[in-house]
Amino acid sequence: MARAGILYSHVAKAAAQLTAAGKNATVDTVREALGGTGSKSTIAPMLKQWKAQHEGEVAAAGAGVPADLLEAIKGVYDRVQVGAQVQVEQLRIEHQLAAHKVAQAAEALREEVRQLGIEREALKAELHSVMAAFAREQAARHQDAVAIAALESEKAGQAQRLADRTAEVRELADQLAQARRQFEHFQEASTAQRQDDKHAYETRIARAEQEAATLRANFQDGREALAVLRSEKAQLEHTLHEQRDAAREQARKLYEATEGLTATRELASSRQFELEMVVERLEHAHQANERLEARVSELEGENADLKKKPAAASPKTRKTKT
Repeated sequence: MARAGILYSHVAKAAAQLTAAGKNATVDTVREALGGTGSKSTIAPMLKQWKAQHEGEVAAAGAGVPADLLEAIKGVYDRVQVGAQVQVEQLRIEHQLAAHKVAQAAEALREEVRQLGIEREALKAELHSVMAAFAREQAARHQDAVAIAALESEKAGQAQRLADRTAEVRELADQLAQARRQFEHFQEASTAQRQDDKHAYETRIARAEQEAATLRANFQDGREALAVLRSEKAQLEHTLHEQRDAAREQARKLYEATEGLTATRELASSRQFELEMVVERLEHAHQANERLEARVSELEGENADLKKKPAAASPKTRKTKT
């Protein structure tokens, strides 16, 4: 869409200025002269109308002839035309006044006029030739200027691209050196980390084995204590059985000795309490033994996991080093 305010007067003024400067008035040059405003579809019909009204100036601008030179040529041509017409009119009057005298003069005059026409055509042909040569020369100079500008632009572009490539190569070299330093630092850190991990694994394995050995010893002690308690329980049960038998015997004799019955009951009650205490101790020992067995199983599982970790870490370490 054209910018508001683009009128025929603006287009005509820009075209006239371009023509006066010896430039060809086109849609692009007129739009550029207008400051890059206005659409081509709006400027084109206005420029076509102006060219139709100024065909001479447009032809001169297309040929590369300055406007003042064209006006001078047109003045000379008009004066020659006027002079020729005046001479013809004078000859016609003289012919009418003295027809018998002007026969030869008329022929000579017609010959002169013919010669003048020939000279005029020659001058016109020469003028067209000069204008064409001037246009060709101007076009050749313009093409040379465009070619030179293109070569200079290409040269500047190549120089800039060369500078950019040099900067990129320098930057890549810096990045490569930094990457090498980081890789060396990573290798050193990986080696140190592997040594630390290995030492930590060995320490944990040794600690776990030591703790497992201690738990095994405790478990063995618990088993031995349990065996002792079981032996004591058997002895107590045997003693209780004997005491019960004795109590029955004493009960049988209760009828015979009332006083002895009370003492026997107290003794049986005391033995029963001792037996219950032994049973309770045995239950506690059995529970402690179960906890020890569970802890030993847990430590054995952790020990197996710790032994597996260094084996699993070794392929990863070799892969990282590679």
